[in-house]
Amino acid sequence: MPRLMLVVALVALPLAAAGCSSKPPVCDAPTETTTVDMQGSSFAPACVTATADRTLTLVNADDTPHTYTVKDTEVDVKIEGFATAQAPLGGIAPGTYAVTCLYHPQMTAALQIT
Repeated sequence: MPRLMLVVALVALPLAAAGCSSKPPVCDAPTETTTVDMQGSSFAPACVTATADRTLTLVNADDTPHTYTVKDTEVDVKIEGFATAQAPLGGIAPGTYAVTCLYHPQMTAALQIT
């Protein structure tokens, strides 16, 4: 029994630590734009820079819905297939934020607010 508990602890420790450590998204070469395209399970550009007074136009070129969800903000926009939506950036503090599609977690990007 003690051996089993040790094995469980050794397996659970890295998993618990992984959930606590979230690195900031990398945005080495940001693109200044007001339009983000979604197609083929990716955002383009993958690294956007904008000011907090801007609104992003989100263009879904796929037939499936996507979201443009900016972590630690209130930006969470659902875009139906072959549709366009708006994502107001007002009120977001300067910094770099992780972006994901809630339907397709492999779709990731970064948003840099200046």
